[in-house]
Amino acid sequence: MANLQDFSKEASNRVNRYFSKSFKRKKVQEIEKNISTVAEICREYEVSTTAVYKWLYKYSRNRKRGVKQVVELMSDTHKLKDLKA
Repeated sequence: MANLQDFSKEASNRVNRYFSKSFKRKKVQEIEKNISTVAEICREYEVSTTAVYKWLYKYSRNRKRGVKQVVELMSDTHKLKDLKA
C-alpha cells in the first residue's frame, strides 16, 4: 500500500502546465528545421512525447495525421537517374 500512497502524493503535487500557441508553433518550427528533436524538447520542458506529437499534427505544415510521408535520400535519387541513363 505504500506504493499507492506514494503515487497519490505525486499526483497531488503535479501541476497542469499550459503552453501558448506561439510557444508550440515555435517548437514545431524548430523540429521541422532540424534545430531540435522531439526527444530534446520532451527532456528540456518535461513534456510527454504524445503532447509534442499532438503539437506537430496541429501546427505543422508537413506532418498531418493519416498522411504518410516518403523520405528518399539524395544518393538514391542519383543512383536511379544513373541506372536509367
